[in-house]
Amino acid sequence: MSSNTNESRCLCGSRKLVIHVLDALTIIIIVGLQGGILNYYLIKYYNESIGPYFYFLADFLTMIVFVGTLTTSYNYLTKKQAIDDKLRKKANFFTPARLIQEVEINLPWSHHRLGVMPFSYISWLVYVIVMLSKVVLIFESPGLIEHLSEKDKFGPNVLKLTIALASLVFLSLVEGHNWSKRGSARYSFVTSACAKNGMEMFDAVAFLAMQMEGKVKESGYKDAILALSSFTFFIPALSLFKLSLLDFASEKACLQVTVLQNVLRLTMVDLPFLAVRIFLWVYYRENASLFLMKNVFNIIIISRTLCPDLKALAEDHLGTHPLSSNHHNPPRTDSEDTVLNFEPEGKEEEIEDDSENRRRTTINL
Repeated sequence: MSSNTNESRCLCGSRKLVIHVLDALTIIIIVGLQGGILNYYLIKYYNESIGPYFYFLADFLTMIVFVGTLTTSYNYLTKKQAIDDKLRKKANFFTPARLIQEVEINLPWSHHRLGVMPFSYISWLVYVIVMLSKVVLIFESPGLIEHLSEKDKFGPNVLKLTIALASLVFLSLVEGHNWSKRGSARYSFVTSACAKNGMEMFDAVAFLAMQMEGKVKESGYKDAILALSSFTFFIPALSLFKLSLLDFASEKACLQVTVLQNVLRLTMVDLPFLAVRIFLWVYYRENASLFLMKNVFNIIIISRTLCPDLKALAEDHLGTHPLSSNHHNPPRTDSEDTVLNFEPEGKEEEIEDDSENRRRTTINL
């Protein structure tokens, strides 16, 4: 029986390793493809300068950062899964509250503040800074966007699709930091984060497309559109930060990140995007974009969820309804889900409570 169990674990571990490697390869291929196409626009425009060629070095360094990030995440997730397997055997003997007390994590940084996998959002920020520096340079170069033609092999449509590839990089990066089983809280968060952030990036690309299509003439509006669209690509870093916090952070810390992300989406994405689109529709008689309704939809959804979250934080600050601030009482993890799912009905067993000499499981990275 034990040999069959060990064999199934090896197969499961091998399958996850293959998927992890595929996620890494996907990121490398997309970053290389996206970087190469954006570099082509710059090299073609600045054909007498060697400056744009240095972006190939920046792209290569970005790939190295992503490889290092996914290597670190695989190391952590492998050790965490081994610990979860041990704790699952004790599922009949532990309650969720006591189970989490059996796990420590030993990292060279404060995982309660930075999360257990901070390289996830750091690598995303590095990638976005490199990518957006090219995008800003392309859109700010006089005549570059205006001279792009639909007949060109590398026309405006290719440029839009190339920028939108960032959503696939985010998807692969998030999946490379998630081994949660279907139905767990972490799995649901990952699915939701990929959908929401992917849609926001598509909206930002559609917003930028208004410049390519010549809908905006004033330089002030062009700069505003470019700035707002660029800022949108930084917001997914908060989702990666929260994903890094989910295992061991307090409920209050996760809620604060959620509130900050929703406030930024509301004030820096949906409200200004909606205002600009309505302005173009009313004053320039431009066709209304379907993303206009997406902005309205998001404003309503965020407003409905933001109010109770802000109320909870305010009550916690005033002490009338304190949120959990104990590091040993985080949102439910996969291990806790296992306890709830495998605990026998109507059966409760006792164990010896050696509180002074409690054996703790440690994850060392």
